[in-house]
Amino acid sequence: LTTFNVQKQIPVGRDPEQMVIVGNKLYVANSGGLDATFDRTISVIDLTTLTEIKKIDVDVNLGPIAADQYGDLYVISQGRDWGTYIPSALYVIDTQSETVKKKFDFEASSIAIAGDNAYLYSYSYTTQKITYIQLNVKDETVITDTFIDGSVINRPYAITVDPVTNDVYIADAKDFNNPGEVFCFNGATGEKKFSFQAGVVPAHFAFYYKK
Repeated sequence: LTTFNVQKQIPVGRDPEQMVIVGNKLYVANSGGLDATFDRTISVIDLTTLTEIKKIDVDVNLGPIAADQYGDLYVISQGRDWGTYIPSALYVIDTQSETVKKKFDFEASSIAIAGDNAYLYSYSYTTQKITYIQLNVKDETVITDTFIDGSVINRPYAITVDPVTNDVYIADAKDFNNPGEVFCFNGATGEKKFSFQAGVVPAHFAFYYKK
């Protein structure tokens, strides 16, 4: 970040989508979704040597990935919504053994983790049903499948948690043509705090706090 020059290129799987750091390793979710010949792996990169040291086989079309404070990864298989339908799914990866330790029996689209809480939303392409799920990552159990009043949101497209307040933010893409909207919910109660208009198809968040 001093010179803004590329230091190294690290080969991984096809169409890497999201990544997260745990300890001295970078975990990259490979989707293969751009050519529809799906990848199904997480690339494990040693940050000392900047090389891929292995791949973890999980499921097709991996995308959103997050890490909890206990050394586990939560990664979403985005499935496939054309041809032979494959539902999305959420998997838990143990970074010590680097193996799949659990699969949750529900569809998932995106995830954000703060402390012991994971917040997810799911959009089903078959039923068009939207669900909002809260997990306890310490014991890997579902707390509730209705942590907010989802009726105010048309089409969720991103989720994050404020690292200071633990408020949950969800972006609504609405009709994907007109300006979207961002909603803020209390992370503990699920109560809506406020919302504001965003650009077309709001899809990512970043927080900036002055020290």
